[in-house]
Amino acid sequence: MINLIKSIVDYAYDNVPLYRKLYSKKPNIDSIKDFKNLPYIGISDFCANMTIDSISEVDDIIAILPAIDNKAIFPFPRLESADDRDIRYRVFYYLLEQMDIDEGSTFTVITDSKHAYFCGELVNNLLFYQYPTTMLFLRDHTPDEMRQWVNKLKPDCLLLGTDRMIDNVAEWGVPNLLTINRYDKNLSNKGVRHYDIYAISEISWIAIRIDSSYIYPEEFFYIESDPKDDILVLTTLENYLQPFIRYKTPDKVKMLDGNRFQITYIGEH
Repeated sequence: MINLIKSIVDYAYDNVPLYRKLYSKKPNIDSIKDFKNLPYIGISDFCANMTIDSISEVDDIIAILPAIDNKAIFPFPRLESADDRDIRYRVFYYLLEQMDIDEGSTFTVITDSKHAYFCGELVNNLLFYQYPTTMLFLRDHTPDEMRQWVNKLKPDCLLLGTDRMIDNVAEWGVPNLLTINRYDKNLSNKGVRHYDIYAISEISWIAIRIDSSYIYPEEFFYIESDPKDDILVLTTLENYLQPFIRYKTPDKVKMLDGNRFQITYIGEH
């Protein structure tokens, strides 16, 4: 673990001006204690170091945070390398493996205009791993209309990628329900296997709730909490397009043994 942390900190300092500005000199990371002496970084730090760049003949202007050689874009959509995309696919497959579903299970994704891009990414991942998937776009449809469509498709798993509350979704007859940053214990109490993905838009999906806690892949993330306020602090270990080093999220957690945590408060994403 410490070798992964040291590698990403060295890379960030060498390639990202924001981190050279944040650290007075190149950090010498020989232990977790050394690493935890590094300052936290937040969304305001990225915004304060935004640059403007032009990437086309028609002068499409995009915000680049922060500027590095291969142009990290923040937030989505962004330019990305094949390696960056591959990491997201591998993280997502890890989350799928934690679910009690069979390979090749069918999915239906319900989304809206606010979440269409993010859910489109999820659909691409599901299709890549050969899970037949249908995406339904929610406009002014009633819950009954959506239920009729889902009943026709008869999926093994329903993913709710929308902020709209669908109160009777546990009665739709779908055995597995997947949500994003909105776990509802009442659904689990109604006999539905409810999984919740913990995701941050500027990074992507990170963990999945299994039973009473979230589990995450340690090869991709180092997760801790700020002892002063229990805020979740995240470090990406393999994201060389845009490293996040001790990044403070808006969420509060209780850290558990191993690669697990419980969310006690979800902030605004």
